[in-house]
Amino acid sequence: MKSEPLKICILENGLTPADLIDEFGSYPAMIERWISPFLPGAAFTYISPVRGEALPNLEAFDGYILSGSRYSTYEKAPWMLSLIDFLQALKEKRIPVFGICFGHQIMADAYGGQTTKAKNGWGVGAQVYEYVNGAPPKAAASFIFHQDQVTTLPPSASCIGGSSHCTNGVLAYDFPAISVQFHPEFTTAYIQALATKFRGTLLPEEISSKALDSIESLEVDNSQIAHWAASFFRKHAYSIPVS
Repeated sequence: MKSEPLKICILENGLTPADLIDEFGSYPAMIERWISPFLPGAAFTYISPVRGEALPNLEAFDGYILSGSRYSTYEKAPWMLSLIDFLQALKEKRIPVFGICFGHQIMADAYGGQTTKAKNGWGVGAQVYEYVNGAPPKAAASFIFHQDQVTTLPPSASCIGGSSHCTNGVLAYDFPAISVQFHPEFTTAYIQALATKFRGTLLPEEISSKALDSIESLEVDNSQIAHWAASFFRKHAYSIPVS
């Protein structure tokens, strides 16, 4: 059984806009800042499939976190197809994986579900997520930025949480995998920057306006999900026998 500090690989599937990266950092950096206080001593490595970097040997790390992306999983780019194969191999090895937004969606696709463009359009800003009875997270507001959703659940997944905008918002699998449609790594300042930057271009004016209002009216505390994800990695990574 493993006893040394955890080695976590964060897979970068999307890039922070060039005019925001100096202030906010890359998506892997945001994820590490979010979860590292709850995994003291863990070592984090960043690998970027979206930039064409090769995926690692499966057993080089104790667990994996998949970032969000501006891309859609149904684009089926070569790097996405390689990532799907990688996720299927992680399942076979029972190596824990946690997905965020695009990561949530591509995990669902890899494991037999389907992601599509949402019929109800963009979800941006802050929104309350509810959870089923017995799920570790409790109802709380989370930051969202997406126009795709998991519309068909994988047979191995249970939906344990969602919002009025996104029903299949939090999935737990019958192997070591969990995922969330929202962005627990985002800060208030970053989601405000995105809603402002894309106002009237990528995002309709009304969507951006409502998003900025929601950020002001709902208090988001990402520590609950960080604690849940960290506990998930400690539970499953330390149960993997050392080769």
